Amino acid sequence: MSILDLLNINQFKTTELCDIMNKYKSDKGLKNNLEDYSHHNYTCIYDYLFKNIKNNNLRIFELGIGTNNISLKSNMGINGVPGASLFGWEEYFPNSKIYGADIDKNILFNRNRINTFYCDQTNENSIKDMWKNIELNENFDIIIEDGLHEYNANVCFFENSIHKLNKGGYYIIEDILKNELILFKNKIIEWEKKYDYLSIQLLILTDKYNKFDNNLLVFHYN
Repeated sequence: MSILDLLNINQFKTTELCDIMNKYKSDKGLKNNLEDYSHHNYTCIYDYLFKNIKNNNLRIFELGIGTNNISLKSNMGINGVPGASLFGWEEYFPNSKIYGADIDKNILFNRNRINTFYCDQTNENSIKDMWKNIELNENFDIIIEDGLHEYNANVCFFENSIHKLNKGGYYIIEDILKNELILFKNKIIEWEKKYDYLSIQLLILTDKYNKFDNNLLVFHYN
């Protein structure tokens, strides 16, 4: 079954990863029968993509730790839990190293198999400086961009980070805004020519409540 076939299923069922992400209060997890306009059902897609490699020794990177500083863009609100998704990845991928980055230096942390770093994804030099950290020298099997949910910021981080993806790996941009879908559709045409080793799928997900940013852009290094 392809990702697109999966999207044709009218109602996603909760998965192991849904339960894990919900436990840590990440907004990635499907919550059945819950009127929640901020949550997503990404975990249904991710469990499909990753369940057969979840026990492998992988390197996983996520931009956007989840700041609860309401003065910063794309914050999770005062009740947000910084690091929630990283904790979820740490549990779901028991043999992997998890890395994260955020513009909010106050929420950076290191523990067990998680290491985090500073990055301003709107600044090309900041991104390049982050990748110079010795812990980030090796490439990654999964890169998830859940940082600043703005087209230009997404493009800036992608174009300065896609070289860090291992062959066979996935790079995913989360929370693409409905009103920016046309920008990405046009950009994909350019990227398909420039990065011909990548397969690219824009996934417009179905959700009863979240009709605002429940969209993913999935790149697979063939």
